Amino acid sequence: MKNRSQSFSRRWLIITEIIAIISFIAIAAILIQKSSSEQELYPLSQVENLITEADTLFKKQDFGDAILLYWQALIAMDQANTETYADIRLHANLRIAEIYSQSSWVKDAWSRLKNASIIDPENEQVLLLSGKLHRDLSDQQEAVNQFISVIEKNNGNSEAHYLLGVLYQGRKQYSDASRHYLQAIENDPDLKNISSEKAPIGILARLQLSRTYNKMFQGYRLIKRKLTDEDYAEMTRLESQSIILLKEANQLYPSMQEIVNDLIGLLYYRASVLKRETDTRPYNDIVDVYREIVDLDPTEVQAWQEMAEIYEGFLHDNRQALEMYKKVYSLDQHSTILAIIKSLEEDIAAEQSERK
Repeated sequence: MKNRSQSFSRRWLIITEIIAIISFIAIAAILIQKSSSEQELYPLSQVENLITEADTLFKKQDFGDAILLYWQALIAMDQANTETYADIRLHANLRIAEIYSQSSWVKDAWSRLKNASIIDPENEQVLLLSGKLHRDLSDQQEAVNQFISVIEKNNGNSEAHYLLGVLYQGRKQYSDASRHYLQAIENDPDLKNISSEKAPIGILARLQLSRTYNKMFQGYRLIKRKLTDEDYAEMTRLESQSIILLKEANQLYPSMQEIVNDLIGLLYYRASVLKRETDTRPYNDIVDVYREIVDLDPTEVQAWQEMAEIYEGFLHDNRQALEMYKKVYSLDQHSTILAIIKSLEEDIAAEQSERK
């Protein structure tokens, strides 16, 4: 019943958002029609103020109110029948196109982008949005071309580097993807928010670069020839860098669960590799890895249990083992774990009696 309720709530939210989008587009259309019969909605002198207010709303992702102000600024300029304010016209058209794009109104986004392109076809933001729209239409090669054009104009555009990296990653061109992700990270030191992305570019680039390195690492495991020392060294580097990138991302942006999930998965793999090193028996190192996991997510029962078993069976530290098993039982009240806890308590009590 709960799942049905949640599903219904999600559907209702989606419907509400669609209605809101349709509403503000309809209002914008009405304003355009009214402009032909009325003298003016706002005087030309108010255009800059309208744009400033619209930009503030856009940054807050209040797209419904923002798009109305952008439209009103365009209408005011059209009514004044002036060819000046080209930069403002370009900006308003780009913002409207961006809002349409984020609302999945691709056709309307193209229409607005075309108007912006007429003003300045080589504008960096025009090319960037063109690449996004080509990507959304699955025209990947043209999207790549547009993002490359942006970078040729401004190599410091972190968003273009990131989006190009994503496309190369999808094509399994991992070296090219890595290069552009590194550029994206380097060019977004302040982690600026972008309305079209769920996190700053510098964070997303770290996440995807970690995944790219992990794919490259997995590729070595599929090589049929005998691996060389250089191969193993590169595998170690890739695995280590994957974890370092996610730790950085988590420290800088701790609210993103996707990063935590990826990091936990890589740490479990690292622990499994260490467990196979039977010659050195690095049990303390393995425990440290599991502690990192439970620091990230205290509900990771498997990590708690792995630590408990190591303390009990290999490090012979019954007190630490008891502590870990109690944590396991608090998360998963299984009778077998309870029996182990009782047995350890008895062993510890017996040890104390012997000391006396």
